[in-house]
Amino acid sequence: MADQFRSKPRAEDVDAVERVVRATGVFNDGEIAIARELVEECLAKGEEASGYYFLFADGPNGVEGYTCFGHIPGTAGRWELYWIAVDPGTHRGGLGRRLQAASEEAVRALGGVLMIAETSTRPDYAPARGFYLSQGYTLLAEVPDWHDDGDGLAIFGKRL
Repeated sequence: MADQFRSKPRAEDVDAVERVVRATGVFNDGEIAIARELVEECLAKGEEASGYYFLFADGPNGVEGYTCFGHIPGTAGRWELYWIAVDPGTHRGGLGRRLQAASEEAVRALGGVLMIAETSTRPDYAPARGFYLSQGYTLLAEVPDWHDDGDGLAIFGKRL
């Protein structure tokens, strides 16, 4: 049976997203604030007006993981995966893969033909880069020192 992920954010998801993103241990306070802001903007404006679409994996103790994605303005069918985060207590259970696949399916249903995902080139992001490669993404480009000195940008893409 396919996972049933929730697509509509609720007010309590602002704190839940912060908890999940913070628990991963790789995001700084500024990035965590952005994760919160995207949920808040979607709550205030809706998916279409905000440009932010979500999938939430609810578990017995609340949100266990989520994705946030949106159409890249000015493009034809190009979408970006802005966030994918899974509570470390659920790692190795395939939740990230299932959320990723469901996000791609949702994007296809919305007319998307290409999904872009960006991440850091820092060593502690090696699992994220490996995850994208294992999901059929191709490394399209790396930009050195993008986020900070020694912290480059890795851009992945996948045809849907």
